[in-house]
Amino acid sequence: MKHDKGIINNNIHNTPDIIIELDSTSCPQVRSLLSAYKGHLVDVGSYLLEGLCNTAPQQLAARVGDYNENLFYEMQDNDKDISGIIDGIPHDYQQLQNDIDKFELSMKSSLQHSNLTYRGSFMRTESTIYQPAHVDYDYPILEQYGHKLFLAFFPLTQEGAYLQLWQEPSKDDPIAGGDPIEGTVVFIPYGKMLIMPSDTIHGGGFKRGSSGNLRFHLYIALEEEEVRREDNITLLDHPMNKYTEKHDRRHELCERFVDAEGLESLLGTYFDVHTDACDANNDFSGASSTKSLKLDCQHEIDNDFAIRSASHVNLFGLSEEMEVM
Repeated sequence: MKHDKGIINNNIHNTPDIIIELDSTSCPQVRSLLSAYKGHLVDVGSYLLEGLCNTAPQQLAARVGDYNENLFYEMQDNDKDISGIIDGIPHDYQQLQNDIDKFELSMKSSLQHSNLTYRGSFMRTESTIYQPAHVDYDYPILEQYGHKLFLAFFPLTQEGAYLQLWQEPSKDDPIAGGDPIEGTVVFIPYGKMLIMPSDTIHGGGFKRGSSGNLRFHLYIALEEEEVRREDNITLLDHPMNKYTEKHDRRHELCERFVDAEGLESLLGTYFDVHTDACDANNDFSGASSTKSLKLDCQHEIDNDFAIRSASHVNLFGLSEEMEVM
């Protein structure tokens, strides 16, 4: 999706023109984006948000790997819903439970399914380094179960949350084999949650504010036995960031799916970048540096010109075997 370049937009959060603020589904631009990406925008109650924010550890347990060490996360147990995560934190129980009930009902209504399960992770960003394009599940899982798996993102502070999205062109689209595909950056305000299909190509890594844009990332599965388990493996235990192309894993998605035009100019002017990160990123060229590091690593693998097995650690710390092309 193309957008006019500009400095400041006339919206409540003063976001730059190249960023779409997901403030209301009554906005034509928001409706257009949700339709294009098959997404949903739902409200999240303040008691639920405050409960999760107060529950979030001061220091999250781990850094995301894959050259995205600016991202911290802490995955929650698979058997805990929102009420289980917040349990033990002082709160107005009835108000909180009302928010949780509305929250889960909104997900069911949006996804048109009466029975679902989810697993969540706290996330925050240390310094802005745009995350390369990726999907959150391996391609065989997406191919077989992707239509029943979803992702969701919502901020836990007034800082909101930012996400970059890319749209895979259809086979009939002339751009399919041509020019690079630019991302679309969205701002998710406090009190809103964005739900997307599990095969959505996306990237985070944005920081604007002292909390590091503390947020919650949900993995959602429509609750049916064949979706939840395959050969005794719970699918919600096995998301992993995949940065390579589906049909040619010698190539990174970021070779084809590039940052939104004008995004690099926001490093250090709109988005926060640490001084040491500036040096490492060659004068604020964080996106390019991150991608070149990954591409250099991938090229070393390509030089072997052979298929070999490698140990891969997914987002839950589980070691898995995968083929590297």
